[in-house]
Amino acid sequence: MLDSAFQSHFITERCLQRLRISRIQTHAQIHGISSVNTETNYSVTIYLRSRHTEWHTTLNCAILSHITGYTPSTNLDTSRWKFPLDKKFAHEQFHQTEDIDLLIGADILYEMLRSNRRTRPGNYPFLQESVLGWIFSGRTPVTNTQNDPKPIFLIREDNSL
Repeated sequence: MLDSAFQSHFITERCLQRLRISRIQTHAQIHGISSVNTETNYSVTIYLRSRHTEWHTTLNCAILSHITGYTPSTNLDTSRWKFPLDKKFAHEQFHQTEDIDLLIGADILYEMLRSNRRTRPGNYPFLQESVLGWIFSGRTPVTNTQNDPKPIFLIREDNSL
């Protein structure tokens, strides 16, 4: 997941175990909307590379048991979206609800975006080219309910330890 509101990068414990990467002890307090707070005691540096381009980077990620709820909150019916079939998507199953294992924050988000963008009139998301492939963003024809979570997190590192 890419998010311009996040100040840091996050990875789930589950993903970390699948990758078999060592963690380091780093205390960080995470402050969210409505004063929801959590903390983490570990972080990890990961190497991230695109499947479609030569782009790569390293990220320092705070480790959390969960980043957010399932996204999207319900499976999306994309049969009427009429998006181009010749595009290489960053995530082919974007329309299926699933757990988020990695959140990439604002400090590299805009470096990852390219200038090509495709829009369609109506209540449809737009396609944005990125170094990871084409991504969908924006509105969807699905009506959001009041119960759908709208997560946001902020983080502050505690260097006093």
